[in-house]
Formats: sequence, C-alpha cells, structure tokens
Amino acid sequence: MQRPALLASVALRVMHPQLYWASVRTHIKLGHWSAEQGLHNMHRLLKYWASVYTGAAVMCNCQSPEHRDPKCPPEAFDILTSIRSYRHAVMQLTNLGIELIYNPGIMVSYSGCLVRHGIHVDQGDRVVWAWFLRDSVHNYAGTPHPDYAVYNPVDLDAYQLAKYNQADFAMYDNL
Repeated sequence: MQRPALLASVALRVMHPQLYWASVRTHIKLGHWSAEQGLHNMHRLLKYWASVYTGAAVMCNCQSPEHRDPKCPPEAFDILTSIRSYRHAVMQLTNLGIELIYNPGIMVSYSGCLVRHGIHVDQGDRVVWAWFLRDSVHNYAGTPHPDYAVYNPVDLDAYQLAKYNQADFAMYDNL
C-alpha cells in the first residue's frame, strides 16, 4: 500500500502544492495531538501512513454510480488509480461533460466534491485505489484551507511549446 500512497502524494505535490503542504501539516498536528493524548496506537499508525491523503478506499469489481463526495473539501483533488485487467471501462465526469476511457494504469484526479463522477465497467477484473481528503480531519487539526489550484502561465506556455514540438515530430515522422 505504501507505493500507491507515495505515488498519489507525489502527484498531489505537483498538481496542488498548497494542498499537499496543508495535508502534511495536518498529519504532523495529528501526530503531536495523538502523542499528547496518549493514543499510542494512533500515533504509531500515523508514522506508517505513507500518504498525505487522510483517507483511502480500495474498490474491487464494482460499478460506481454517478455521485459527488460532499465530505471532501471542494478545493481538494481526489486521485483514483486503476489496476488489473479489464476492458471497456468508462469514467464519467458528468457535470463537466467528459467521458474518459478508464484503462488499467490510468490515474485520474478531480474535485470529488464539485465534480459528479462515476465508473461503468462491462467485464473483467478491476481494482481502483481511491485517495481522498476529509474536510473534518483538516478542520479538527486546525489546518487552514488552501486556495483553489490555478494554472501557472509558465505551464500554459510550456503546453503550447510541447504542442508545437509534437506537430514538428509528427511532420518528421512522415518523411
């Protein structure tokens, strides 16, 4: 479980650095609080929790009807990672008007509170790691909410450059 936890944490660090550091502060505060309260099991387990996320779920071979996650902070990104072997899976991000082919190995991130989402699988063996934050845990620890993620203009410039370079490579490939 530690490898997927670290991968999800690193992805959050890249996508939303403020949220990542707010989650790190929450874990540190919970660790200090559990030690002060004499909650030795909680303190010990927090040392082994490898993710900055406050919750995880493992879903096996189940459909996920369209829903929102109202207990998650709206500025937070949930991360879902799909593994195993299956075919014909589709993730719907309904209020965004997006349907994604959800193949094994795909990692998807979005605000579970704001984006209505669901997964439909026709057949196969499917496992999804879902990483999420609970608003109540951050509130209890007194961690301030970060701002919503924003795009950096430098990132958009890099995207345009990459798009331009991809067009060049496509052209060279045809020579």
